[in-house]
Amino acid sequence: MRSTDWNDPDIKDAVEGHERFKQQFERDKAFYRSLATRKQKPRLLWIGCSDSRVVPAQITSADPGELFEIRNIANVVPPAEAADDSVGAAIEYAIGHLGVDDIVVCGHTNCGGIQALMDGARAAPDDHLGRWLSFTLPAHRLVAAARVPEPERLLKAIKAHIQFQVDNLLTYKRVREGVEAGKLGVHGWLYVMETGDLLAYDSSLGEWLPLSRRAEP
Repeated sequence: MRSTDWNDPDIKDAVEGHERFKQQFERDKAFYRSLATRKQKPRLLWIGCSDSRVVPAQITSADPGELFEIRNIANVVPPAEAADDSVGAAIEYAIGHLGVDDIVVCGHTNCGGIQALMDGARAAPDDHLGRWLSFTLPAHRLVAAARVPEPERLLKAIKAHIQFQVDNLLTYKRVREGVEAGKLGVHGWLYVMETGDLLAYDSSLGEWLPLSRRAEP
């Protein structure tokens, strides 16, 4: 591990950002102290993409402690039988230990992870990224079978991928039992980067609707 180059502009930017945070921390010290001393009680388990342009707390105006997050390339939820304990462990912890009763799988427009396979990325035996992107194949196959026109293909694949990940959530015993008992909600959302809107998939209508409309009484 190389020593930190404090003149590196990226490092300097992070340090300056931390200094601004410390000023805010001092102003809100009581709030941050309470976070440190009480158990976390997040209101949502948010499964989203690692994309640096998509910040869940910013999108939802959430304060620290309100979102328990799983973020990875293309907001993937591997099926329970897949050899990936990271996502499954976080799901079980959120439900079993934190008492979360709503799970959101949130994708976003112009997702590079979904675009990658369209651009010809393929898995290799020692390629972590390629193996991970293979979890997006069901959406690509569905869109290809439907002969979706090229201009619409990426967005259709992104939406289909979210729906497949919601289905994958139900392969986890804790999730399935919670949903069947009416104690757990599972939601598929899409963040539209170009407008700032959140869309929610309504399975009863088979449509994506603005989240603001879904929240109306």
